[in-house]
Amino acid sequence: MLAGLALSSAADAVLRPGGRWWEWLVAALAAGGALPAPASRSWAQVVVVEIRYRTRRRLRWITVKVRDNALDVSSHAAQRVWCYSFLHHGRLDLARRDVVLADRLARMVESLAAAGQPAHVAMHVETLDADHGSVRTVLSVTVPSPPPPEWRRDPLAGIAGTLRLGRSVIVERRAYVRTSRHVLRTLRVASFSPGREASALEALSENVEWLTVSLHASIIPAVRARRLTARAVHRLGSDAQLTRGAGFRWSARHEWELEAYRQRENSVAAGAALCQWALYAVVRASSIEQLRRRVTRTMEVAQSAGLRLETGAGEQGDWFVWQLPGGPGW
Repeated sequence: MLAGLALSSAADAVLRPGGRWWEWLVAALAAGGALPAPASRSWAQVVVVEIRYRTRRRLRWITVKVRDNALDVSSHAAQRVWCYSFLHHGRLDLARRDVVLADRLARMVESLAAAGQPAHVAMHVETLDADHGSVRTVLSVTVPSPPPPEWRRDPLAGIAGTLRLGRSVIVERRAYVRTSRHVLRTLRVASFSPGREASALEALSENVEWLTVSLHASIIPAVRARRLTARAVHRLGSDAQLTRGAGFRWSARHEWELEAYRQRENSVAAGAALCQWALYAVVRASSIEQLRRRVTRTMEVAQSAGLRLETGAGEQGDWFVWQLPGGPGW
């Protein structure tokens, strides 16, 4: 959008007799805002993040309550979730070795999509501070739904170890948030290396001493999902026809993208769920120096596994809330 604004302003200033100076200024600002910046953003997005960080309060209250066998999580947005704890001791294998468990979770997500109402499903793998090496795995769903057999309903399981039942306060800084007991930085997965998703998740979950991994999926209702995928395939197919008809080459990357959309459309039509995914990793420490070391170590592990993490400078308050059960305001 900014690139289009820059081109239109510059063209108007050149072609219209007596073009005004402010059109060149608008073109220059729009072009500068559209330029890529670090962390897969444009400079316009960087400016927006900085303004939001400067203008909002540094204190944020998070309220966690148990009501009607469900967990109410609220900060700038409220979310009710039904939480389930994993029955066996240890972590749920994120490396796809627990094929049966993953298949049952996938079927649960597909049934929620077929029900026709938006839903948010999240899985949290967290080390318990009181017992190093002991890991708990929690499943949270925003609609009441019978879980797979391996899960037991437990509303208290959704309370993160960094918070407590009732009202908790966090102090937001540019690179971290502080609670009464911990200093935390929330990282978000930006991309995987193709074909290395399983090894990346396995490597990331090995840092059990300080890391909480939260996998979130916002489920799109089946009817809307079929409409979205069909529209995307039609748009890319039309672009391909126009490009080839004009004598231009349709690149292999675009051909692969069109084929991927076609496969996604076929999967959704066959009953698969269409989801928006997010993966967060919360690094926990008792001091800022320890947090820096652990963040550096986590980034090194992620990079060696083909995983790119965003650091979320200026957005730590939002990211910490979004990784909670239900992803309030996600």
